[in-house]
Amino acid sequence: MRTFPARLQTALDATVADGALGALAEARDDTSTYAMSSGVSQWGSHRPVDPAGHFRIGSVTKTFTATAVLQLVGDGALGLDDTVERWLPGLLADGNSITVRQLLMHTSGLYNYTEAWALSGALDTDVILSRRGLRVRPQNTVALAERHGARFPPGTAVAYNNTGYILAGMVIERAAAMSYAEHVEQRILIPLRLTRTVVRDEDPHLPQPHAHGYLPAAGEPVDVSVFDRSTAWASGGIVSTARDVNEFFAGLLRGELLGAAQLRQMLTPTPWVTPATDSGLGLVRVHLPGGPAVWGKHGGFFGFDTFSFHAPDASRQLTVSITTDTGRSPTTEQILRHFAFVFDQGPTPRRDKSGDGPTAGHHNQLS
Repeated sequence: MRTFPARLQTALDATVADGALGALAEARDDTSTYAMSSGVSQWGSHRPVDPAGHFRIGSVTKTFTATAVLQLVGDGALGLDDTVERWLPGLLADGNSITVRQLLMHTSGLYNYTEAWALSGALDTDVILSRRGLRVRPQNTVALAERHGARFPPGTAVAYNNTGYILAGMVIERAAAMSYAEHVEQRILIPLRLTRTVVRDEDPHLPQPHAHGYLPAAGEPVDVSVFDRSTAWASGGIVSTARDVNEFFAGLLRGELLGAAQLRQMLTPTPWVTPATDSGLGLVRVHLPGGPAVWGKHGGFFGFDTFSFHAPDASRQLTVSITTDTGRSPTTEQILRHFAFVFDQGPTPRRDKSGDGPTAGHHNQLS
């Protein structure tokens, strides 16, 4: 019988064979932790990927942001059904009709600001590359979304929305009376000793060690490892490692960050896209074959994709980071097909993708 580490290496090798430039993972079973990698860390080189390397976690940031909101709910500082207008008066035309809960549930109906970078349904590489050194204030992002107008009345539909999490970050700052980064550092990073996680976005460089991510331009891969993350902020701007992401989810699911009532609210599933996948607040639940479910999130940030999924009690955990040189992202289904053994499940999830990231063949999004 093949050992857990051997199966993990096979899964990573298969991920690279599917088109990733490099891949790393930390997986935890009932007794042990395994950190491994496959592929190369830089296009045109033979340098291997460091399993302890840093990467942009993309929309896994949303789980941190939702946790921060719920911490403030537990403090009595704000309510999930507070309106955006209460905390950010005058910012939204329809702020009296949109609640904090709707921001976290992707039901606000606001324009998703990353759609402004799209060309014929896919992200425009030239636009993305032009933004690598651009500092963006949250107010500017919200103003962009407001200019495009609402997509549907609040609470009447579900549509994945990065703008909502920019607003959630702004609400956190008002309710906590400190910056978004300060709150996440004080209430999440320090208690869990997440020493390799970076929330502040002043430095566009990734800490060492790290693999390089790329986007294609004129038929050649362009290194986008240096990128100003302020464009993503509370929606997708955090940098971390597989170890720290697993520690974060372990602390979250075991009740170390939230009170019992707030954790229940976060993990109360709401219908998402299919019966196989549903959504909590800032994370999703994917049902694997035979009925078991895992909680977690997919996140993408231009050249980098993160997949982090966990047993409900965090007894088994998986965080995978891949880098690409094609601009193409695997789906959650494709990743879980390779790594489902971590959760003692069969080879193929029932769901094509968790609904929280870009479709295969599209450029990486802030998903």
